[in-house]
Amino acid sequence: MLLRPHHVVAISLLSICVSTAAWADAIDINLRDTSAQVQYKSSLGRDPLGKTEFHLGLLYVDKNNLLSDFGVIVKDDIGSKVPGLSVGIGIKGLVAKVRGGNPVNSKASALALGAMVRYSPSPIPRMGIVGEVYLSPNIVTFGDANRYSEIVTRVEYEVIPSSTVYAGYRRVSFGLTTQPDAILDKGVYAGVKISF
Repeated sequence: MLLRPHHVVAISLLSICVSTAAWADAIDINLRDTSAQVQYKSSLGRDPLGKTEFHLGLLYVDKNNLLSDFGVIVKDDIGSKVPGLSVGIGIKGLVAKVRGGNPVNSKASALALGAMVRYSPSPIPRMGIVGEVYLSPNIVTFGDANRYSEIVTRVEYEVIPSSTVYAGYRRVSFGLTTQPDAILDKGVYAGVKISF
């Protein structure tokens, strides 16, 4: 069986992540009335580019709407001119089953590029305001889809050094051949991240 280009990219990305020694791990769980997301996150240490983090996750809406993803993000503080502000650049691969505009479910995979911004106000250093965006245009979106977009915002608070609670809003959608804007998940969620 011949490997498709997106399979080669996914395998390469995963092998880089697995071959790097992990320094710290975390489990991140968030819930809505109609969906649940679980993510495993692992800090891969610090290099000249910043702090690197690997993640592996699953978003479950129902048996017809399901997304699994894995990726890497490199993030770091902006510097002393803007205290409390950090940014990150990431890449992730994803595979999904989405209910399209007809009774048949659509299958999609994508390689998405993204960015993250986090601001922690100096009077409340345990609090953080986070925004994330991931996009995949047609050239790197496969199957029954021609694009992917994910927008996430949240406010988080570190209760203790190893436990963070948060609440936010997310919108995850695909452009399908049967439906231009198939929303996999959309709405307010709450969650907790536990480090170990």
